[in-house]
Parts: sequence; structure tokens; C-alpha cells
Amino acid sequence: MSLSHAKIAIFYHLLGQQLAVGLTLAQALRTASPAPANDTAHLAALAESGRAVDVVFTEAGNWLPAEDRPFLIAAAASGRLPVVLDHLAQRHERLEATRRRVVLASLYPAGVFHFAALVLPFLRMIDFEKGLSGGFAAYFGGVALILVPVWGAALAFAWLVRRRNPAMLALLDRLPAIGYYRRNQALADFSFALGLLLESGVSIGLAWRTAGNISRSPRLENAARRIEAVVAQGLSPGAHLLATGAFDSLFVGRYQTGEITGGLEATMLALAANHQIEAERGLTRASLLYPGLLFAAVVVMVAYTVLSFALGYFNMISRMADGL
Repeated sequence: MSLSHAKIAIFYHLLGQQLAVGLTLAQALRTASPAPANDTAHLAALAESGRAVDVVFTEAGNWLPAEDRPFLIAAAASGRLPVVLDHLAQRHERLEATRRRVVLASLYPAGVFHFAALVLPFLRMIDFEKGLSGGFAAYFGGVALILVPVWGAALAFAWLVRRRNPAMLALLDRLPAIGYYRRNQALADFSFALGLLLESGVSIGLAWRTAGNISRSPRLENAARRIEAVVAQGLSPGAHLLATGAFDSLFVGRYQTGEITGGLEATMLALAANHQIEAERGLTRASLLYPGLLFAAVVVMVAYTVLSFALGYFNMISRMADGL
């Protein structure tokens, strides 16, 4: 089972605190936490048996995020696991806070839409001369006619995004607000991964490649491979960043400054925080824009149904008046 960002953050905080006070990894893993007890006990047993740290974290169930494992393995090998755990915990706390804001912003319009989907078919069944037309089958058929296409499209959309369908990802990148969020979130993930891997002692070429994979952005993945090749030639990445076309002048300038001053790790983590703020702004805009469009669609549906309802009523009055 997977854990929420909030529970993963608690697990990382607890694990880091136990390690910081001198407990072994096995002892820390046996401490009560939101992680599955059976799995952490298994990991602790592996650590006690002398298995390498990379093997221990690789054996974890899918509750441990796959994108976090390279950081944990590299940090454990360099002896900086408590520091890296603290960074990861803070990141998951921010992601959880963002998720909650989006959910709360979407609840009201989604609730209104589903309420309208339940009420409108009933209104359409009202005949002012004959009473209710149709029965339960007609009512539930009307509800299904509204909800099934919407839920089907939502599920298909989510499935295609999860499968990283190129056409769907390209569409997302072009949507207002969502495209802004995705671009900044990819840069935040990339910068965070690069900074944390370098702080964990990973070689710069491997750090670039791994950060590109973690970003899940084809553009950044291609750029990371090009920079890895540059590093393999013994050159510094900073002078070659603009040529990749994947990084703006702000990123390039901050990276080059970090190279010169020797504070590249801290620079990348600070840049990640900046892009995370911009990503959250984009997501906030999206959480207002698209639920607002959904609410507008509900208003149109209600207005159409009310007008149809009123026209039916006035037509009945008109026919009654003509008959007098």
C-alpha cells in the first residue's frame, strides 16, 4: 500500500531523529511509525544481518516512494542520512499541504455538479399535464447520462497521465495554469534532486542523470543526458546549460554562481524551493480556474433546465387560456 505525503513526512522525521541521537538503522526502523510495521521489521532484520543499505531500502514495499530511494541510498552511503531525511520530510509536508488546498478548492464545485446531476433528471421528468413521466429507470438513466461520460473521461484522463502518454502530457503542458504548474514542478523536482544528491556525495554526472529521471520531464531528461556527457569529458556543466534549451537564465545564473562559490548543493535546494513556490501558485490558479469552469457548466445546465421547465409551464397555461 502507498502512504500519504503526510505519513511519509512523519516516517522520515522519526527515522532521522532516531539516527541523529545515535541509534542504528535497524533500531530506528523498529521504532513505531506510520510505515507498515511488518515491512519495517523486515528491513530492520536485513540491516541487522549486515545487508548493505541500498539492499535494505530496495527491499521496502511500495509505501516508500520510488523517487526518494536514490536519495536515501546515497545519503546512507555518505553518512548524511539524517540531514537528507529532514529535507525529504519537509518536501513531503509541502506536497501534502498543496494537495489539501487543491482538494478543498475542488470539493464545492464537484459537490454542486453531482447534486445537479441528481436533481436535473428529476425536473426533466415533470410533465405539467400528466405528472411525472417515466419511472426509476428513466431517472437513473438520466443521471447516468450526465455522470458516466464525465467519470469515464476523468478516469481515462488519469490513466493516460499515469501511463505518461506523450499526447496527454503535451496537452497538459499547454493548458492554462496547469502547464505553468507542470513546468515549475519539474524544475523544482529536478533542482531538489540534484542538490540533495550532490549533498549526499553522489558524483556530479550520476547526480545529473538521476535528477533528470526523477523530474519525469522529457525535456529535462534529455538535457541531463547531454550534461552528463559534458561531465564525462571533464568539463563543467555551467557553461553548457543554455545550449540544452531546457533551463532559463535564472537557473543558469544560479547554477554558475553555485559552481564558482562552491555552494552548488545549497544553491540547487534554494532554487528548488523557489520553483516549488511558483508551482504551487500555478496549482492554486488551476484549482480556481477549472473548478470554476465546472461550476459554470453546472450553472448553464441548471439555467437550461429551469428555462425548459418554465417554458413547459407557460405553454400549459397558454393552452388552458386558449381553451377558455
